[in-house]
Amino acid sequence: MHVEEPDPAAYGQATNPERFRAVVEAARDRIEQLLKEFDVAAEPGMLTDDFPNWKGTEALEIIRLHPATGVPITLMMTAFPGVAIRIGQWGREVLPHCGCDGCDDQPSDLIERLDEILTAVVAGGYEEELTKRRLRTSLTGSWGRSVSEGPLHRGEWRDLGARGTYRWPPWSRRTPSDR
Repeated sequence: MHVEEPDPAAYGQATNPERFRAVVEAARDRIEQLLKEFDVAAEPGMLTDDFPNWKGTEALEIIRLHPATGVPITLMMTAFPGVAIRIGQWGREVLPHCGCDGCDDQPSDLIERLDEILTAVVAGGYEEELTKRRLRTSLTGSWGRSVSEGPLHRGEWRDLGARGTYRWPPWSRRTPSDR
């Protein structure tokens, strides 16, 4: 099957970014669900602390979720519109990653990815590993496993934190009396 390549002019241009507002609304809905179902506290985040190297559009809202057990997660809703996600110390994902017409991201696919990330996180399917030579993060869920891994420059690990492997446990659920 032949797939037609997008027009090169479509890259770098976003004619309908408002279609991604559905991803932002889905993120807000998921945050509310997590707060109801899990033993987790929410607080406002700060761009300089939570996304210190952010080069994207303006942050409209940043929400940190601190579970009683498991990995913390921070969601940032952006003006583009879009959602940036920080998981633990080093995990990052941006939905949409680009948003241009050439990439042709579909909001339904991005919402599905958001759900995969959150489901894996609360189930204890997130892992981080920092060595002197590499940084690796992975998410494992019923859909499979995604791994992000990159080499580090000499001594770069010192700026990232304590070396080691971090396997995060599942988030604990709220009991009926907590709700």
